[in-house]
Amino acid sequence: MHSNIVATVGVEHPTYGAPSLVQGVYGARGNLELAACDVTDGLWVFWYNSDLADDSLEPSDVGPGAWSAGLRFAMGQRYMDAVILQGTLGPDDLEVLALDANAVLQSWYWSAPHGFQRRTTDAATDVASFAAEHDEGTLTVQVETRHGAHHLAVSGPSPYPERQWQQRPGERGRNARATTTPDAAVCAVLTASGISIPEVAPGTIRAADSNRCGGTTELTWRDAAGRIRHLGVPQLAR
Repeated sequence: MHSNIVATVGVEHPTYGAPSLVQGVYGARGNLELAACDVTDGLWVFWYNSDLADDSLEPSDVGPGAWSAGLRFAMGQRYMDAVILQGTLGPDDLEVLALDANAVLQSWYWSAPHGFQRRTTDAATDVASFAAEHDEGTLTVQVETRHGAHHLAVSGPSPYPERQWQQRPGERGRNARATTTPDAAVCAVLTASGISIPEVAPGTIRAADSNRCGGTTELTWRDAAGRIRHLGVPQLAR
């Protein structure tokens, strides 16, 4: 069932920027995967156990309906933005694209039992902002450079787990990911859940759809204190 309980994610780990959330394939009902940049060093990934208490569960240190304490990786660099995607190769590896402080868009993947690994080939350089989509093993990244140019970086499924990137023409304005001003439906949901819109950090609201509870819109944002917040509501028309 849905609830109006707003969860705080990663309470003990200061993070930076807008979080990225996707529904994964792990667990009986598809856990949620959330990636965020550490304030000073590396990346964090948190996962939400979507299973119910009466599901046939494998042993886990995270109970049903709870967020994990977080896994830190990619230490040694500061990151400005990150996106996590559920892949179909590997099988079912997770994909992470992470923009470091030197404007390099790094390509990472997670596979069992090896964990997160950085690929030898980066997705793009001179990057100011980006957005990414996954479709049957192909990654398409919309890139805006620091000089205002736009292009696509596209990687097909071969030769996985490595990726080769091709640059293609892109369109201005397609790569905005965060909602600076949330739409009326999102504002109404947050307000009804006791969240004051002025207390939401500008540019950090994101919405992702999942199939939990018959269809859920997973809202994430950062509050005025810098904490990552999560709220799942019946799927909104967007």
